[in-house]
Amino acid sequence: MISNGQMVGMILAIVVPIMIGIVVFLHIKKELKVKGLFFTACYGAVGYLWEAWIYAMAYNWLSAWMIQEDWFLTGFGDIVRQILVSLMYAVFVAGGLYWAVFLANMRESDVRRGTTVGLGFGVCYTVWNYVLVYGAPIIYGFQMKFGGFSESDEIKQKVLGLQVENMYLFALDTVLFTLILIGTTLVMGYYHQHGNKGRMFLVVFVSQFVIKFFNTLFPTLLPDMVSTVIYHALMSVAAVYSMWILLTYLKTGKVMISKDKDIPLSKKASDKNDTSQANFSYAGNKKRIK
Repeated sequence: MISNGQMVGMILAIVVPIMIGIVVFLHIKKELKVKGLFFTACYGAVGYLWEAWIYAMAYNWLSAWMIQEDWFLTGFGDIVRQILVSLMYAVFVAGGLYWAVFLANMRESDVRRGTTVGLGFGVCYTVWNYVLVYGAPIIYGFQMKFGGFSESDEIKQKVLGLQVENMYLFALDTVLFTLILIGTTLVMGYYHQHGNKGRMFLVVFVSQFVIKFFNTLFPTLLPDMVSTVIYHALMSVAAVYSMWILLTYLKTGKVMISKDKDIPLSKKASDKNDTSQANFSYAGNKKRIK
């Protein structure tokens, strides 16, 4: 019989990330008071579906090629394999977010539109991966719990073998991933506003490469518990920093990398006027930013 802990874990794996996403979205919408944020979130969701589909095909091709090469089975070859997979992953995530931010700003370029693109991307990531991982098991779980389960014993054992701690880690991973993307796409929107398309792509490429690489590297070098703690500690720091960037922007209208320093721009890009803040108000009052 499936345990209550497993049922709760599978439900929370999807409910917690989505609820946090909704709370963050409502807070952004309340502070910015700008129309179209829901549709920019939808662009982010479509961006994820686009990149995930292409990435899956590219990953299968790359994996099939590396399996045939014995060199990738060596210790150094395994690290090279992880680097190649991480590079490919980062390229497609960066491409999906770049495309989504571009579409969100196609009719009207505005830094504020970047605040919800990453949110939509992350929430779609949660739902998509939840369906693949826990969609069928949660249905089977309810059937086992309340009757009506008619599947094979093999499927039953797979569902019963699901680890509760992995479900909670899944929820934590998707929350941290989404929060990081919100700050990332805000910075991307800022670079888009100033015409710096290279840095717009680079900021997400570098961040996603580092996340993917260390997510696969730590388990090969360290015990499972140690690697899990270190990885999630680093992800938490990145998520807190991304939220600081967002909250600072909502409060001041400025995209900052530290307390007294704006996001750097090239000399050519910095010459462009930022018109996105013309109708922006500080959180908590109605003073215009000049």
